[in-house]
Amino acid sequence: MRDKFNLKPLDNEIPMREFFMYEEPVLVSKTNAVSSKLMLAAEMGRFDTIGYDCVAVCVNDILATGGEPVLFYNNISCARPKEEHISAIESGIEHGCDVAKIRYAGSAVKELEEIFSYDRYDLVGFSAGIMDKEKQRETQPVVSGDVIVGLPSNGLHNNGYVAARKKLYLTKASMEVYYESLGTTLGDLLLAPAKMYHKGMRALADSPVRLKKCVQVAHGGIERAVRKLVPSPYGAVVKQKEDMIPPLYGMLHKDGNINEDLMRKTFNMGIGMLLLIADEQTEEAVEIMERAGEHPMLLGLVEKVSDTIRFIS
Repeated sequence: MRDKFNLKPLDNEIPMREFFMYEEPVLVSKTNAVSSKLMLAAEMGRFDTIGYDCVAVCVNDILATGGEPVLFYNNISCARPKEEHISAIESGIEHGCDVAKIRYAGSAVKELEEIFSYDRYDLVGFSAGIMDKEKQRETQPVVSGDVIVGLPSNGLHNNGYVAARKKLYLTKASMEVYYESLGTTLGDLLLAPAKMYHKGMRALADSPVRLKKCVQVAHGGIERAVRKLVPSPYGAVVKQKEDMIPPLYGMLHKDGNINEDLMRKTFNMGIGMLLLIADEQTEEAVEIMERAGEHPMLLGLVEKVSDTIRFIS
């Protein structure tokens, strides 16, 4: 096993003195893997975005709790590491930490020849953050009329790569084909790094707006995320017009022969983060996020008539 530690202070790192301003600080942590996207990276021989992905999914989960991420650590497992692949992964991690303004606390590489096949890697990240106890989410009651707001994703993020690979019969050759409908090659689109939502979420945290709940759509499809956002006995109606859904999902639906129900169970449908906001604060929240560079979309409403999640187009 090889360990790499990068404890140099970042020029844009959030000053530690800010964390002593919390009245009752609480530590939060998240651990995430990159999933089967690593298989596509190995197929393409491209590992430059995978490290960034791992940082993003961990940072987004911390932000969804209401916490402020402060550090990231990762573990890379493989049969026999190639220096150029490890370097590409770690460079992506360093870039992700720099973008999120958090410390890259270290990296460990484990050689597990009895588990992994040649050129196959597993990447698991750990992130820790801090928050004020009084600002923990899920303390405000959910009521009918609460608004579901979505923040666009930058591709599949951490969802559905097994289905995409199987249904579209993905190979290195097919992923290098350019599609006019996508505006890029399938490989470039599928390996695009996951989006981080730190700017919009931090802007909201510094505002009077109080999010009721927040869920990253990276641990199952959008249907599961909405259900997690809106607890029973409440239901919700979610409206996502066809022109709001990126063309990649149309390709998966038609060329992959995946019905709409399974699409929502498997993919994020172009949404990377879901926010639940009181109706009277929604307009202000949207304006704040837009000023921070986000593109929030009003997706739906909480309803009390049943605990069903209804999707309409």
